[in-house]
Amino acid sequence: MYKRVIVPMTALAALLTLFAVVSPTGAKGQSRGEDVIFANKNVTINTPVVGTVQMYGGTLHVNEVIHGDLMVISGTVIFAGRGRVLGNIIHAGAVLQGAEGRTEGRIYPLASLEGAASALTKTAIVASLLLVWMITAVVVTLMSGREIRVSSQEVRSSALHCFVLGLVAMTSFVLTAIAFSYLVPYVVGIPLLAALAVFGVLTKVFGMIALFHAVGTLVAGSRSREQLSRRKWLRGDLAMVVIGVLLLGAIRFIPVIGPMVWSLASIFGIGVALATKFGRREPWFLAFRAANA
Repeated sequence: MYKRVIVPMTALAALLTLFAVVSPTGAKGQSRGEDVIFANKNVTINTPVVGTVQMYGGTLHVNEVIHGDLMVISGTVIFAGRGRVLGNIIHAGAVLQGAEGRTEGRIYPLASLEGAASALTKTAIVASLLLVWMITAVVVTLMSGREIRVSSQEVRSSALHCFVLGLVAMTSFVLTAIAFSYLVPYVVGIPLLAALAVFGVLTKVFGMIALFHAVGTLVAGSRSREQLSRRKWLRGDLAMVVIGVLLLGAIRFIPVIGPMVWSLASIFGIGVALATKFGRREPWFLAFRAANA
């Protein structure tokens, strides 16, 4: 009975802690250097947004500075107070109130050449990142195919365990980074933050590649050895990883849903990397062995 309660309670506690740490205080729509996406919501931006804002439906009240572009699709934007956009305002089927003189860039519809170019630029950035993921996944799989396969099996057999562990680990990373940031004035905080960042990146990269393998196996994996022996293609670890990258990459291009899916994938990836010790299933520390008499 206790085991049934511990897992959901641990996941809930980690989720609440992560939300409390990451979410902004005193404002809605704040960002720390990343894009902000809203869908069918009534949102008020009361603190500066360091990044671009995308709005799909709903109403957006801009009372502070947006340092990037503002893209609005089928929504309403109302500027007030210190609200302004340092980039461009791109709209389609949207209502803009008080936008005159509130941007340092230009205001133009998405259907125009400029709007299409802006949308293509964002798509090109996502495509470039996916290409980097593809190259990294191929290289890592060729070097550590067995470890990737072991981790992929862990995702498919213990998905809930990987998700909970990833959620707890991500929360721990954020809290640890905040703690180390207080040590930056004492110099020692800089190498600690660097080491934490390197470990976090390696964990996410390995875990995501394992998740790519798991997705590819679930979609195109063989169900029996006879079926596998008849195949000339789609039969190795590399093929499964490539299929996973292509499928999750296609989802990444979907507005709103794509970033959410990749965020969940990152949690799964971090969890499986830690659960399998990067596919090696070895203890994190030296195992205790009793001395022989």
